[in-house]
Amino acid sequence: MEKREFYSKQALAGSFIMRGMLALLVVGTYLQAFSQSSSPYSRYGLGSVYSPVFSANRAMGDLAAPYVSGVHINYANPASYASLTRTTVELGMRLDGANIYSGDSNYAAFQPNISHLALAFAPSEQAKKRNWGVSLGLLPYTNINYTFIQDFNDTTLGAYRMVHAGKGSLYNVYAGGAYKIKGFSIGANFGFMFGKLDYQKTITFPDSAYALSSRNITSMNVRSFSYTIGVQYAYQIYHHSGAERRQDINMILGAYGSGGIKMGAKISNYWDRFYIDPTYGVLPVDTPSASFNKNATINLPFNIAAGAMFGNEMFWMIGADFKYMNWKSYTSPLNNGGLADSWRISVGAQIIPNSEETNRKKYLSLVQYRLGAYVGKSEIVYNGKQLTETGGTVGLGFPFKKAGFMSGRLNLAGDFGRRGTSDATAISETFYRVTVGFVINDIWFIKRKFD
Repeated sequence: MEKREFYSKQALAGSFIMRGMLALLVVGTYLQAFSQSSSPYSRYGLGSVYSPVFSANRAMGDLAAPYVSGVHINYANPASYASLTRTTVELGMRLDGANIYSGDSNYAAFQPNISHLALAFAPSEQAKKRNWGVSLGLLPYTNINYTFIQDFNDTTLGAYRMVHAGKGSLYNVYAGGAYKIKGFSIGANFGFMFGKLDYQKTITFPDSAYALSSRNITSMNVRSFSYTIGVQYAYQIYHHSGAERRQDINMILGAYGSGGIKMGAKISNYWDRFYIDPTYGVLPVDTPSASFNKNATINLPFNIAAGAMFGNEMFWMIGADFKYMNWKSYTSPLNNGGLADSWRISVGAQIIPNSEETNRKKYLSLVQYRLGAYVGKSEIVYNGKQLTETGGTVGLGFPFKKAGFMSGRLNLAGDFGRRGTSDATAISETFYRVTVGFVINDIWFIKRKFD
C-alpha cells in the first residue's frame, strides 16, 4: 500500500471515530439537562459518589486496584499508566436507572451523564524503554438529583407540606503519571475538583390559599485540589517457551488511596417567605435572613483499596479487590453528614476466545467478554441501619477494524444491583447502570522510522 493511501485511510477512520465521540458528548450533555429525579439518598453527604473506573473494568465488578492494561486507562490506580503500550483516548456515557420503593409506593427514575473523557500515552517506540506513562481527563465525582414530598398534620398549624429538592454535580479534572522499574510501578493523579450543589426546602400550606409559606435555599460552590497515589507489582508466574501465549500467567498486585482532603467551598444561604396566590402564583413577602459566598471547609474521607489479578490481557484475566472509605470523618457546614465507613469487595474476569491475528475472520472470538460481582456497605445510614449494596456486572468489548496504526473498540457495561436495609420502613432501590464507552488506540508521540 502506498504511503499516501495509508495515511488517507487512517485519517478518514480517525475523523469518523472522533465525530462519533463528539456526538456522544453532545447527546449526553443534552440528555442530562432533561434527566428525571434520582435517588433520595443522594441528599446525604456530597451526593451519590461515582465509581472512578471506566468502561472496561466497570464491567468487571468495578475491579480497579490490580487492573492493568496496555490499551485501557485505569484512572482509579494511576500506577497502571506505566503499563500502557499505545496512546489511548476514552469517552464514555452512562445511564443510571432505579426502581425506588418506599412503603406501598414506588417509582422509576433515570439519569444520563457523561461517564468519563480521558487521554493517556506512553511515549516510547521500544518496549524495553516503555516504562512510564501519563494521563489527563475529566470525570464526575458526585451527583445529587432528588425531589421528595412529606405531608404532615399539626394540631396547631394544620395540614402542611414539606418539599425537599437538590440538584448539582462535582467534577474532577486531573493529570497523572507513572513510572515503572522492572515489575514495580508507582503513579499519582493530581486534580482540581469543582462544581455546584443546590439544596432547597419548602414548607407550604395546601389547604390555606393565603397562608404564609417559607423556603430555604442553599448553594455550595466547591473548588479544591485532589490527589490519588497508586502502586502495582507485576510478576510472571509462568511463561510458555513456545509461541502459545495463552498459557502465560502473570500476577499483578495493586493498591491505591488518598488521604483526607480539606475542600474549599463558598456557601450562600437565604430564607424567604411568600404567598401562593391562585391567580398570580408565588408572591414574595420578605427575606428574614441571607448570607452569600461565605468561606467553608469540607473534610473528605481518606480511602484505600488493594487487590490481586492473574492471567494475561491477550486471553484471560481474573481478580478481586477490597475498597474502604472512612466516611465517619466527613464533615460539612450543611450538616448532611451522619455517615458510616463504607467498604466493598469486588471480583471480576475477562476472556477473549482467540485474539491472534490468524483468527481475524472469526469476529466473535475477538470480542472481550467480561463479568463481575460486588458486595459491600454504603456510607448511608437510615434509621440507625447502614445500607447494604450488592450487584453484578456484565460487559462486552467489540473491536473496530484496524486503520493503519489506529485501533479501538466499543465497550458496553451493565451493572445491576440492590441497595437497602432489612428495615421495612426504609427506602430500598433496585438499580441498573449502563455504560457505553469508546476506546481509540494509536501510536501518537512515538517517532516513526518511516515518513
